[in-house]
Amino acid sequence: MPNKLTLADFKNAHIWLIIPLVVALMGFSRGYLFRLPEATWHHHMHGISSILWYVLIIIQPYLITRGKVKQHKFFGTMALFLAGGVTFSALTIIPNNLRALETLETNPIISADFLYGVSFTDLITIIGFAASVLIGIFKVKNLEDHAMWMISTVFWAFMPALSRLAIIPFMIFFGTERYDFIDVIFFSTIFCILPIIIICWRLKRWHPALLLVAAANLLYFFVRPIGNSEVWRAIADEVFKFS
Repeated sequence: MPNKLTLADFKNAHIWLIIPLVVALMGFSRGYLFRLPEATWHHHMHGISSILWYVLIIIQPYLITRGKVKQHKFFGTMALFLAGGVTFSALTIIPNNLRALETLETNPIISADFLYGVSFTDLITIIGFAASVLIGIFKVKNLEDHAMWMISTVFWAFMPALSRLAIIPFMIFFGTERYDFIDVIFFSTIFCILPIIIICWRLKRWHPALLLVAAANLLYFFVRPIGNSEVWRAIADEVFKFS
């Protein structure tokens, strides 16, 4: 059985964690960062809190592996409040997205199946993110578990940004008539799960935190049937949709 991970194993973690932040910034640039005056308070709250969370996850391993324990603990205390902001703001986005169904026109990219489907995957993502943060905080005295659960939060929030970034090559190669956003999500899911597998392989750890988020991301392969389910549509309309 391999030895437990030490601080030395996370010495360069902050460098690799910059990549998801860059993907998130690029993915949400067209829909949010370049359209700030048009964004609602829901989007501002979610955008700002999510970016700050990514920055926090980058900073924390850098601080602790450089012996800056006090600073690491300080930002760790702030993490619980920031995670609450990310979770709450994400929950407000779901009904906001479903409201678009009221004015949805014929669109080759965005469909009702897509909006209903991602309302389900978004809900699972939000629950998984919040649970991982709480478990990570609870496991604070166990370096390996604490680090893995906190790092896993990046992958709970990764797919929405990655899929929005992936739409650019789709538009270049296929135009706007030979696919829809569900196709983009299906393709993007592969590139969300692959890094998780690589991390497990490199660290020689099939940690529950990473396996759980990988399994949850498999749901993105089923956005179309989920979005087409009359049962889920009825539940979503009751729980999230408002006039």
